[in-house]
Amino acid sequence: MVHPNEYLLRVTKFLDFLIQEYGHLLFIGLVYVCLFLLAWIFLRRRKGPVHDVRVVILPLYLGRKTKPEPEPSPFPSPFESHDDL
Repeated sequence: MVHPNEYLLRVTKFLDFLIQEYGHLLFIGLVYVCLFLLAWIFLRRRKGPVHDVRVVILPLYLGRKTKPEPEPSPFPSPFESHDDL
């Protein structure tokens, strides 16, 4: 009985051989197939009318919105009452 890993090893060696020997031809062939597929997707006729799709954008929860505490000024304000004067 042959272990399944040996079947997988045979397949991967075969694919490696194909890529090493015919990789450039496979690449060119796949480029043409992709170009044909893209042309078919963009140029095909639709069976029905294309309907507008409504999109609803929900805001993410960003946490509670709190007012930032004012930073203390390094200079005293002339409008504050001072008890030590």
